[in-house]
This record gives sequence, structure tokens and C-alpha cells, in this order.
Amino acid sequence: MLVNVLIIFFIFLIVYQIILANYNVIEGLKNNDNKEYKDYPQNALILAEQNAGNIEYLKKKTDDLQNMNSIVSDLSGNVASLQQQVNGLVSAQQQMVTQMTGGSPPDITGAADDDIEQPDTSDLVTE
Repeated sequence: MLVNVLIIFFIFLIVYQIILANYNVIEGLKNNDNKEYKDYPQNALILAEQNAGNIEYLKKKTDDLQNMNSIVSDLSGNVASLQQQVNGLVSAQQQMVTQMTGGSPPDITGAADDDIEQPDTSDLVTE
């Protein structure tokens, strides 16, 4: 029963990902359905008007990208802060291990092949 539920669940996830793959989404940008970049016709007056519209559309897109620059800067600062915290946790764990073990690493034997004694096979009968 559980296996059938898991199979159905994973099939649903795969189908969901296939459906999402058909949408053209740029993360962090707003989707303006009524404003699109349009191809240019041959009439000069229409070319000038459409060029102005396309420039406005591209300006909005670049403004959105410039706003993301501050977000990326904030995220990079957060990553640096997290790295300092992780380094602090690692050093705290090292100090705890040093206190628990007395500061010297334990002597472990039998971990390498050199420490294993080979049995004496000279007294075996061979035919």
C-alpha cells in the first residue's frame, strides 16, 4: 500500500515538473503580460513609435535587474556572516573534542595492514 502511494506521489512530482518546464519564467522579474517586445514593421512613423515603446520596455527590465543588485549584495553579506558562524561552530567543536580527549589524539592500533600479524603457514601439509 505504501509503495503504491509513493509511486503515485513521485509520478505526480515528475508530471508537475514537466508542466512547470513549459513556462518561461525569469526569477526575480515581474511578468508583464500586456507589455512585450515587438518586432519592427517597415513604416518609418510606426518604427519611431514602436522604438520608443521597446525602449521603455527594456528600461523597465533593466531597472528590475538593477534592483536585484542590492538583493544580491544583501545575500552575499548574509553568506559571509553564515560562513563566520559555521567557522565559529567548527572551532567550538574542536575545542570540545580537545577537552573531552585530553588534547592528544588516541592511539588506534589495527587500522593499517602493517599491524596485522600474518599466520604461520609453514606447518600446513601440502600435497
